[in-house]
Amino acid sequence: MADSFVSFKDMADAIRDDLRLRFREKLPFACVVALTRTAVKCRDEMKEHARKAFDRPTPYALNAFAARPATKQNLASAVYLKPGTGGKMTPASYFLGPEIEGGVRRNKRSEKAFAAAGLINPGAYVTPGSAAALDEYGNQSRGQIVQIMSILRAFGEQGYRANRVKGWSRKTRTGQIFAVRGGSNRRGLKPGVYRRKAGGGVECLMIFVKKTPVYRQRLPFNELVAADAARIFPAELDAALERFA
Repeated sequence: MADSFVSFKDMADAIRDDLRLRFREKLPFACVVALTRTAVKCRDEMKEHARKAFDRPTPYALNAFAARPATKQNLASAVYLKPGTGGKMTPASYFLGPEIEGGVRRNKRSEKAFAAAGLINPGAYVTPGSAAALDEYGNQSRGQIVQIMSILRAFGEQGYRANRVKGWSRKTRTGQIFAVRGGSNRRGLKPGVYRRKAGGGVECLMIFVKKTPVYRQRLPFNELVAADAARIFPAELDAALERFA
């Protein structure tokens, strides 16, 4: 009786071909999916980190994070701050940059307008006064800022006239808004914006600050994204490989 045996060569060849197909053709697609899903989840995680780091962050700040998907040609995804759009909204890097890296806050558009109108020195800053109208996020309301800028002619003569008529009583001067520039020492008032109250006295709407605000790092963006990605990517890659198996 001739010796008999079972050959596994055909099985080995089939396994080799399957592995070649899986890792040469399917693995790149799995990596694209895993990298993209990782970036999206890291972007969402950054929103949660921001909620914990800041007091009542605005939706605009929370939506400042974006995810860039991977492609088969470029096996890399990314989480980044949205650039400016050229409109009226301040680019995310302007107000989140100091919080991410620490350092000096850039001047806001309103501060630049006040400086152009000669109300503050170039590079000076503005903070809400004790009587400022605050929005739900603790910031001075945009409506009041626009009104003040218009009344103080930071928007030009037309806006000044339109708001002055509505903003105060010419007879009693109640509600009149005026600015105290640095160095004027007007009745002992510190530099800022004030409004006359009924019955006498004034209330502070804005304070002009010479000292440059310096922020400590509160949101270590790169470190947080790297840590989240290291935690999220392995599971996403396993899921993607299973999907394309």
